[in-house]
Amino acid sequence: MARQYWIDLFTGKTWDEFLAAGGRTSGHRASKAKMVKRLRPGDWLLCYVTGVSRFIGILEVESEAFTDEKMIWSDDVFPVRISVKPVATLPPETSVPVADLLPRLSFFDESKPMAWTGRVRSSPTLLSPADGEVIA
Repeated sequence: MARQYWIDLFTGKTWDEFLAAGGRTSGHRASKAKMVKRLRPGDWLLCYVTGVSRFIGILEVESEAFTDEKMIWSDDVFPVRISVKPVATLPPETSVPVADLLPRLSFFDESKPMAWTGRVRSSPTLLSPADGEVIA
C-alpha cells in the first residue's frame, strides 16, 4: 500500500511540547479517534503550525492508534496517539510558509483565496498523494 500524507496540526506551543517530550508521540482529541485509526505505519504526517501558517516537520507513523493520557501537552490531553519518528524538523525561522506552496496545491483556488484554510483546520486530514509530495 502506498504511503498516505496527512496534515498534523500544532500550535507553536504544542510543537515545542512535542519536541520537549522526545518528539516520538503525536496526539489527537478523542473526537478524532476514527480518523486517527486510518493512519498506518509508513504514512507521513506533514506538521503544520497554526497562527504562523507554516510547515515545520514531517513525521513517519510507526504504530497503530492507541490511547494514553500521560500529559505531554499543557493545554489538552490529546489521548488518541500514534508513535512517530521524525523524518525532518525545521527551526521555526526556516519553516516553510504555506503561501509559498499554495499555487502548487490542488485545493488552492485563486478565485477563493482563503478557501484553502479549511484543509488545515483539523487533523489528521488526508491529502492527495500529489499535494503530499509538494508539501514534503
